[in-house]
Amino acid sequence: MPLLPRREPNESTGDFHRRRARFAAFLLLLLLPATLWLFARVGHIWPTIASLEGAPFMVAATALGALLAVLPIALVTTLLVAVWHGVESVFQPRSHATPTADRLIVATGILVWFSPSLALLAWAVRAIAQGAIRFTRPAREYLLATDPLAFWQGIGFLLIVAAALAYPAWHYWRSRLAKAARN
Repeated sequence: MPLLPRREPNESTGDFHRRRARFAAFLLLLLLPATLWLFARVGHIWPTIASLEGAPFMVAATALGALLAVLPIALVTTLLVAVWHGVESVFQPRSHATPTADRLIVATGILVWFSPSLALLAWAVRAIAQGAIRFTRPAREYLLATDPLAFWQGIGFLLIVAAALAYPAWHYWRSRLAKAARN
C-alpha cells in the first residue's frame, strides 16, 4: 500500500496534487491530537513505565521514546507535504477553478516557506528592543550596554541566517508567482 495516493487515469496534475494535499492534511489532523496528547500526558505515563523492571521496562521506555521522537517529525513532515502538494496544485492545470482556496493555499505556503526567516527576524527585533541577545549553546548573553560589539555581531548573525533561509524561499516563490502573473 503506498504512503501517498497514486495518480488515477485521466486525472489532471493539479487535481492529483490537490488530492495528495488533502490526504496529507487528513494525516496531519490525525497526528496532531495524538502528538499533543502524548506530550501532555508523558508526566503521567512515565511513572507507570518507571515502575516496571527488566525487559518490560526496556520495551515500554523504548516505545515511549520512539513515539516522542517520531510523532513530532511525522507531524512536521505531513504539514510540509500538505503545503507542498497544495501549492503545486494551485500552479498546475485542474478540472475546476477554486480561487478562494487557491489564495488561502498560496498564503499558507508563503507563510510556511518564510516562517524560519520571520522567526529569526522577530528574534533580532526583540533583542534590539530589549538591548540583550541570548544564545543557549554555548550559553552566552550579550548586552548592548556592556558589550555592544558582541551584541551587534549576534544581531548580524541572526540577520545573515534569516537571509540565507529566505533566499531559497524567495527564489521558489518568485518563479511561481511570475508564472502565475504571466498566465
